Amino acid sequence: MNRVAAGHSRDIQSQASIQPGMKAVLASCALILLGVAFGPAPAQAQWADSFSAGEARTARDKGQVVPLRDIFRQLRQRHGGYQIDANLYDRGGRQVYIIDWMTGKGRRLQVTVDARTGRILS
Repeated sequence: MNRVAAGHSRDIQSQASIQPGMKAVLASCALILLGVAFGPAPAQAQWADSFSAGEARTARDKGQVVPLRDIFRQLRQRHGGYQIDANLYDRGGRQVYIIDWMTGKGRRLQVTVDARTGRILS
């Protein structure tokens, strides 16, 4: 091979090779993509044991859980403010409400309540 062709061949090889630092970056990106593709998202894991709106309404109508309005009244007396979000979950056979609450002082709380008794757990 002549000198010009050999020089051109080396240029192509150096352009095609991946720099050492880039290998680590590419490996990290591949691991992240695998984790995203095959690992459960936090929201999905949380929703897996949540009640639908209809299921929660049925549980309330059957007297299996305390109505949210009663729990909201408790929270309003204790913290002031208002409800941002509330969902009913089954945690190992125990129904709990997870309530996002904005206090009268502007502080956001996440409150866990035993849905059968209305007792605030955290």
